[in-house]
Amino acid sequence: MVNRGTDNGPFRYPLPRPAGPAGQYAPPMELSGTAAIISGGASGLGEAAARALAAAGSAVVIADLNEDRGKAVAAEISGEFVKTDVSDEDAVAAAVDAAAKGAPLRAVVNCAGIGWAERTVNRKGRRTAWRRSARCSTST
Repeated sequence: MVNRGTDNGPFRYPLPRPAGPAGQYAPPMELSGTAAIISGGASGLGEAAARALAAAGSAVVIADLNEDRGKAVAAEISGEFVKTDVSDEDAVAAAVDAAAKGAPLRAVVNCAGIGWAERTVNRKGRRTAWRRSARCSTST
């Protein structure tokens, strides 16, 4: 590979330079006054995303099946909880409606997932857990 005097390692072409201050490729997004939906926002990565978006000024809607934890997180971040099964189109539409009622919807984070401890293939060679997980992951 040809390195044409740039500090791009093995790349053959010059990489674009950052547009903003040193180390920044784009200016930060202004999220104040916008709405965000986080599926799976009651725990894990979804909860972390919900907290970050709320701290950035977004009105956050937590769309999750875990009602107790979802309401608790929503209360902590002054957000809203909507019980949502992401494999149900009507439930997802209700979450979108809730988010869009107060501010323009500008961010969606999909962190919903399901999991349990069981074999993915049973003794007969049939997929079990994989089918439910795939249905959840590909429904939205």
